[in-house]
Amino acid sequence: MKKIFTLFISFIILVFFSNNIFAQNPTFNLTAKNFIYTDSIGTGGVSYDALTFDIYIEHTNIGVSGPFEFALGQYYFNINSAVGITADYTYFIIPGSTTFSNTNAVPRNPTFVSPDATSPLGASLRVNSNTVLGAGSGPIISTVFPGTRVATFKFKKKVGSYPLIPLNIAYRRALPNPFTKVFAYVGTTNTEISANGTFTIDYNPIYPPNFQSTYLYSPANNSINNPVTVNFVWGKNSQAVKYLFQLASDSLFTSLIVNDTIQNNADTAKTVAGLNTSSKYYWRVGSKITNGTIFYSSVWNLTTSPGIILSLKLIPEGIYFNLFNQLSRRDTMTVYLRNTASPYSKVDSAKAVIDSVNFTGLFKYSYAPAGTYFIAVKHFNSIETWSKSGGVAMNLIDTAFYDFTTAASQAYGNNLKLKGSKYCAYSGDINQDGIIDASDLIKVYNDSYAGLTGRFLVSDMNGDSIVDASDISTTDNNVYNGVMKVTP
Repeated sequence: MKKIFTLFISFIILVFFSNNIFAQNPTFNLTAKNFIYTDSIGTGGVSYDALTFDIYIEHTNIGVSGPFEFALGQYYFNINSAVGITADYTYFIIPGSTTFSNTNAVPRNPTFVSPDATSPLGASLRVNSNTVLGAGSGPIISTVFPGTRVATFKFKKKVGSYPLIPLNIAYRRALPNPFTKVFAYVGTTNTEISANGTFTIDYNPIYPPNFQSTYLYSPANNSINNPVTVNFVWGKNSQAVKYLFQLASDSLFTSLIVNDTIQNNADTAKTVAGLNTSSKYYWRVGSKITNGTIFYSSVWNLTTSPGIILSLKLIPEGIYFNLFNQLSRRDTMTVYLRNTASPYSKVDSAKAVIDSVNFTGLFKYSYAPAGTYFIAVKHFNSIETWSKSGGVAMNLIDTAFYDFTTAASQAYGNNLKLKGSKYCAYSGDINQDGIIDASDLIKVYNDSYAGLTGRFLVSDMNGDSIVDASDISTTDNNVYNGVMKVTP
């Protein structure tokens, strides 16, 4: 009896270990590989209109998991949106390309989505999961490299040649949906095992033998409102030993502005500064191969913006007559755009005339990029006045508007004077040292004593072409109040 009991216990232990030796879920490699450009146009290799690739799944831990019975799989990739838009392509599975023993395991509904706001690369390749197979009906995944071929996928341009550019293809592995998932039957339970996978993309495409030019990336072809400093970017060409970057004012490149050789073929960018505003330019990149031949890219063009345009309203205190609500004359001002972070450096400057009736001038900036700036206004006998804290947002497309006359808070530190119903910049900084003090007052006093007359005299506060007691009064009041420039 004891021997029978011992045999029974041994049998139980054997059953326990036989059931638990395969307790781990399968692990796997999921690999996209064999990227090949193909010609289905029938041009004999002159033009290539499609890219094909395979997806393989390989079982990697059979010793601890037992056979990997495949249940479900869905495969999603982010790709470079520079290839084009959804309507330009078809994305499909090549019939008969799977090595699944049950062809119902092949995924369904391949789709190219571009633009795709959920993709960090701007576009995606999607293929939904296969139908539910049922436990015992799933194919067994191969343990022999490279594994079982899920299918061969073809990404085809509907019309014309496929752009020979890096896809920058990457698996979508996490939210936002949709993303790549793999399921197996563990026993009879359909179980997600995505976390047990190694996801690899063997992107080493076999380029067509005539691939000897490069693809342009940015700025986009026919783009407008570009800044006058432009960063040009193109795709790497593995056959090139160097690049020739050309920028011209005409499409035939007879009037070259830049003609630079890029010695390192890993450098695929060129920054050009000092372009003219509101101007059209043409650019291309030549790939020079080892025999010295240069193959040029297509020609792209861009147009620069008019620059930042600022419509600014400001009133110098001295020449404003509130009884008539106008200035005694039109006057020129210099307006700087300054960074909003210390040390608040000048980015660009412009001059314009402030109108005597609407108190407005139009200032144009050729070199400042779009951004947020302090506006700093200088007038030949007024205190320098800055815009309010936080700066003013400006872009290259729309005119920016700023009005100092509506409230004291429109100036940094409330540094404006109310005159009638308008807020004005203080007058009297004759020597432009940022404070209205005795040095300024003595200049006005001496010119008044001499009865100085003439147009645009620095000591003529009210613009009536004579320096007299009224000019002294304006300056003296601001000296008494200790008026000075207020900045961050």
